[in-house]
This record gives sequence, structure tokens and C-alpha cells, in this order.
Amino acid sequence: MGSLPIWLLFLLLVIAAPAAVVGLQVLVRRRWPQLAEGRHNDVAGFIIAIVGVIYAVLLAFVVIVSWEQFSEAEGVVGQEASALRGLYRESAAFPPEVRRQVQEDVRAYVTAVLDDEWPAMGRGEPGHPAVAAVLDRTAEDLAALPADSPTREAYVAVEADRFADVVSYRSQRLDFVEQGLPGVLWVALVFGAAVTIGFAMIFGLQSTALHVIMTGSLAAVIGVLLFVAVSIDHPFSGDVSVRPAPLERVLADFGR
Repeated sequence: MGSLPIWLLFLLLVIAAPAAVVGLQVLVRRRWPQLAEGRHNDVAGFIIAIVGVIYAVLLAFVVIVSWEQFSEAEGVVGQEASALRGLYRESAAFPPEVRRQVQEDVRAYVTAVLDDEWPAMGRGEPGHPAVAAVLDRTAEDLAALPADSPTREAYVAVEADRFADVVSYRSQRLDFVEQGLPGVLWVALVFGAAVTIGFAMIFGLQSTALHVIMTGSLAAVIGVLLFVAVSIDHPFSGDVSVRPAPLERVLADFGR
């Protein structure tokens, strides 16, 4: 469902689903008019309170976990950009020809990530060969850095650490591509929504309009929260996704 356009996802979960619930509520009241008497409200009210609390906790848990995962993915991209900045700037300690090569490697890496890897992640592909090739070349160039003085030797170690950070953050970023809530949890959410709304439908109220408004509102609230959870479940795909702004700023600051 997360692959659907965001407008269609919103239409299905926040508009169409509550509308279907309202229509079903009207049919239930027409089919069983005796429900309006509310003779079963004591039992139904007790059960819906328990079911509602359990479902609210589950739904809140899913939304929070999805948001935390989304935020962590954003943070990893920012850390990757910071490590690249350090790798670029600290190359100033080396001779011009060596410095230019390392800086060119940084620009090539960011360009490959933006042009090749980011679209691939949007398609659900964890990584792109073009970026891996740039990393291999960068590793070779860093291995050839001159360590002919104590100062440069220290900078070689720093550059090696920065490069290791870049590789680590990229690996973490790619891990988020295939992450997402397990299917069994989505089944529980859908089943829980059906049970919660179902109990609201059989709760006895004399006013049909008030009953329809209450049930429809409950369905709409559940739909909105499900919409949020589905939209951000995969941080790098869909219309609501992590943007490569930190990496774009690296390229803007250091040029192509």
C-alpha cells in the first residue's frame, strides 16, 4: 500500500474507508432497528472500552516506531554528509595533487549517491554499483596518502577514520531501504480497526445521525493514523520520504 500515490492513499484511508463505515452503519441500523434501544449497552460499552484501549496502544506504538525510524534515517544522512565534509576539508594537509584527488573522490561519491543511489533506494534497491565503485577508488587513494611527517601521519589516520564513518553511515542508510513494519503487525492493525469500529456500530443510540457521526469520526481518526504510519513506513520511498538535502549542500559547497 505504501507504493500508492499519497493522494490516493489519503483518499482510501481517510475518505473512502470512513464513508464505507458510515454506509455500513446505516445499513446495520435499518437491518436491526432494535439496536437503537441500547439494551446491550452495558456489555457493549465495557467491551469496546477494553478493545479501544488495546487498539489505541497498538496504533500509537506503530506510529511512534515508524516516526522514530524515519527520524533515524534522516539523522544518518546528516551524519554521512558531516563525515564527507571532514574527509574533504582535512585533505588540506596533503600536497596539492593528492588533495585534489581526495576532494574529487568526495564530489564523485556525492554525485553518484544523488544521481544513482537515491533513485535506486526509492525503488527499494539497497545500493548502487556506481557508489561502490567510487568507494573502492577512494579507499585506494587514501591508502596512497603520504605519511612522511608526524603531522601528515596523524592526518592519514584521521582521513581513514572519516572514510570508515562514511562507509558505516552509508551501510546504515541502506539498511533502512528494506526495513519496515512486519506484515503480521499490519494484519493486527486492520483486524483491530475492524473490531473497534464494529463494536461502535452496535452500540445503542436513539439518534441515527449522532450514531453515524460518532462511528464515522472514529473511522476517520483511525484512517488518519494508519495513513501516517503507511506513509513513513519506508523512509526512502514514496511521496513522504527522507530528502538528500544534507548531501546536496555538500555538493553545493564544494562544487561538482
